[in-house]
Amino acid sequence: MSAIDPDEWRGEFDTEIEDWWAQLWALRISAVQPMSLTRERFILFVHSRCAEVGSRRLEDTDLSNLFSDFLDKLSEGEYND
Repeated sequence: MSAIDPDEWRGEFDTEIEDWWAQLWALRISAVQPMSLTRERFILFVHSRCAEVGSRRLEDTDLSNLFSDFLDKLSEGEYND
């Protein structure tokens, strides 16, 4: 069994989240994407939530629910610099 390169795996995982993010703004709500820092924060948020539950398997509904949770955290000021 070959070893899995964590950087390669993380890149694929991040790409999956970024694709979902782009589709959200372009296809679902037809709005301009926020600045890239917000997308990066969302990706980190998803990583932390996945680590909490010990799984990296994401379905579309999972990302939708995580996005809602992320917005709640933004409104609480958790991600303000």
